[in-house]
Amino acid sequence: MRRDGNGRERGPSHDAGANDNAGPKARTEDAVRRLARLLGRQIAREQFDATRAANDHAPETEAHDR
Repeated sequence: MRRDGNGRERGPSHDAGANDNAGPKARTEDAVRRLARLLGRQIAREQFDATRAANDHAPETEAHDR
């Protein structure tokens, strides 16, 4: 088995055949899936950072100065 980016063990994809002679279509689909997974992680990180920034509860010095 191989490990994914998070260290989890991953088996062969369900669409892959028993042999390693994947055609161009299978390689393209595998690449698209990997790209989608990476983009999903990036979007999740950006969303998490945005919610942390919105909820940081830092004191607003300008509002208290007025």
